[in-house]
Amino acid sequence: MAQEKNWTILEPFPIPEDFQAAIRGHPLVAQTLIQRGYRTIEAARAFLDLDAYQPTPPTELPDMETACGLLVNALEEGKRILVWGDYDVDGQTATTTLVEGLRELGGSVNYHLPVRAEESHGITRGVLETYLQHGFDLFLTCDTGISEHENVALLREAGKTVIVTDHHTLGKFLPPADAVINPQRLPEDHPLRTLPGVGVAYQLMDALFNAMGHRFDSDRYSELSALGIVADVAALYGDTRYLLQKGLASLRRTRRVGLQTIYDYAGLNPLHLNEEHIGFQIAPRLNAVGRIGDANPIVELLTTTDAGRARVLSTQIEAMNMKRRFVTRQVEKAAESMLQSSPEDRHAPAIVLYHPGWPGGVVGVVAGHLAERYNKPAILLTGEDRIHGSARSVQGINITDAIASQADLLNSFGGHPMAAGMSMPASVFPTFKRGLLSDVEEKSRQVEIKSELEISAVLAVDEINLDFIDQIQRLAPFGPGNPPLNFMIKDLTLISSSSVGKQGEHRQVLAADEFENQQRLIWWNGSDEPLPEAQFDLVCRLSKSDYKGDPQVNVEWKDFRLSEKGIKTVESRHFQWIDHRNAVSPASILNRILKTHPDAQVWAEGQDSDGIQGLSRLELSACETLVIWTAPPSLSVLNDVIQHVSPRQVFVVGQSRLSDSYGEFLTRVAGMAKYAIRHKNGQATLDALACACATEQDAVRVCLQLWEAKGEFSVEFNVGEIHLTKINRAPDLKVVEILEEILRSMLAEIQAFRRCFKVVDLDTLS
Repeated sequence: MAQEKNWTILEPFPIPEDFQAAIRGHPLVAQTLIQRGYRTIEAARAFLDLDAYQPTPPTELPDMETACGLLVNALEEGKRILVWGDYDVDGQTATTTLVEGLRELGGSVNYHLPVRAEESHGITRGVLETYLQHGFDLFLTCDTGISEHENVALLREAGKTVIVTDHHTLGKFLPPADAVINPQRLPEDHPLRTLPGVGVAYQLMDALFNAMGHRFDSDRYSELSALGIVADVAALYGDTRYLLQKGLASLRRTRRVGLQTIYDYAGLNPLHLNEEHIGFQIAPRLNAVGRIGDANPIVELLTTTDAGRARVLSTQIEAMNMKRRFVTRQVEKAAESMLQSSPEDRHAPAIVLYHPGWPGGVVGVVAGHLAERYNKPAILLTGEDRIHGSARSVQGINITDAIASQADLLNSFGGHPMAAGMSMPASVFPTFKRGLLSDVEEKSRQVEIKSELEISAVLAVDEINLDFIDQIQRLAPFGPGNPPLNFMIKDLTLISSSSVGKQGEHRQVLAADEFENQQRLIWWNGSDEPLPEAQFDLVCRLSKSDYKGDPQVNVEWKDFRLSEKGIKTVESRHFQWIDHRNAVSPASILNRILKTHPDAQVWAEGQDSDGIQGLSRLELSACETLVIWTAPPSLSVLNDVIQHVSPRQVFVVGQSRLSDSYGEFLTRVAGMAKYAIRHKNGQATLDALACACATEQDAVRVCLQLWEAKGEFSVEFNVGEIHLTKINRAPDLKVVEILEEILRSMLAEIQAFRRCFKVVDLDTLS
């Protein structure tokens, strides 16, 4: 079970009258500033107002002037420059910043982002040697290089100029480069200290343009910094916060056609773009490419002026993001299963799991989910020999230091306090795990690790409005060092829920308070999470969204717990399973049940449910007796139905002979889509199609997108509604291949659950 968070309502802090008068607006703004340490009027104004902040000169970064001198010389002499980055968003945007800036200054520039499946992080010797054979003069890293002592030494021996720009944790010694620019070399309270890789690249270009007497388009480059700052979860202090504020303003009016196409695919109105849109919609798309493919085309996407080329690249990114999300879900389920089956792993001070078949591109994401869910460091490893993986941590535990305690066992490692990567021989894994757990346990004794949600205020539903949100947004952008404000709403009742998003990954919830005031909520990446079973209290965050041009309240679901009334309701519920799964004559059993329980409802879905006149999951209502005729497609669908119906007894027959084979499913969905186009003006709903196929919404969604990639019809998703249009265009074979793989895996999962449902102990399902 995930660790339940403690909810703490913050105590009010005295607000000086002159401070409130200077800040103006809702007292909660001044209250929050004081609580977060901005206690002078000057500091508060610099925090709130982009124009009131005085940015730090980039030359305060160690070796900045040396690096600029080397680059000026290279540019003036026409030397060839190789930029070496990383495949995550921070590395992608840092590489783009350097490549675009150096080319603007007339440089001859090539670049390389490692292909994760072949190279992993950092500089791979074999690939570097290939570039050495092709020739270059100056080697410039971004978001990497601080631990590349041997490769930097090789480059210097080959007569190359080497400039390392990075932000990761320093080792005992700096690499033997001509210049090493890393904000970790600055004092901890320095305003440049928390810059990510792209922030360092931005500062280098700012200084270089100034050194060469050229105007630096800070708006254009700051938008790249904003993407990397949010994606790399950089702490928002000093110039890091300033760059994010500046970059967000630029992103709302960006001229980059690649970003414009990403906005289109994500359904974003750029006028109201904020850090959450980057974190939940833009960054995952860009990261997906680096995690499961080759991220080098992202630099082209971010720099191209060709709208057609941008559209092609964005279409492929959408497909890879869908695959990334599906693979992530599979690995997360497997990791949870391993964790729950091992009390030793479950109760350890850190989560350390290994499976040779896990895709390396998503283990870091899953580790992050587990660390957040269980409030302890998590490491997931994959591969055979050598094995490699990623770590994510929690506040108070420096995971890179913990990994470093086992350095003598490792081939390589590196990172920062909250995230790291490592590799090792497979034979040392048990020793590594024991040693790391011992080190984390020791570190845990020295700090108090709390799973806590700080709540700024308790609100009623009718207090949530645009004026209040406008006041709260004065404190944005939010992130590490400046967390979003949490609010509590009491005594809510769930009315409805539906999946939203291109892949149905998010959940839209409608809830009401005891006075029947309704509120719509968005639960990012919550489509697989359990919903409240009864009345509940909610912790949420507030922002403003834009739908069809109109500003709207956006309430983000963060956490819930049952209210006192809800707890009593759940405790009073119970039902009995009555098993008829092995009946010789299921139809006779059903007739007998209906004779003795005439008010029973029969859950039967699919076009070949043996002629049974049953109800779909959409048609069921609360009743005493439920009969399950069709084997459900998943545990989540089964649980939703049980919760909705709240029966006293459930008769299980589960006799559906519906086929989940790939070919039949593809044909069935296509037939329903064509019917909707011909007879319903192309209108349909995911719920209705899922019921007709006795399957999950996600499978229908992917199948429709597959037909779109095949060039048969276009699909527009709007919450649970679908609009289909007949088209006739050439298939996108790369996207088709990805979607086919996803759909086959989804259908295999559904088949496996149906088989399990036929034999499993029913009591384990409730």
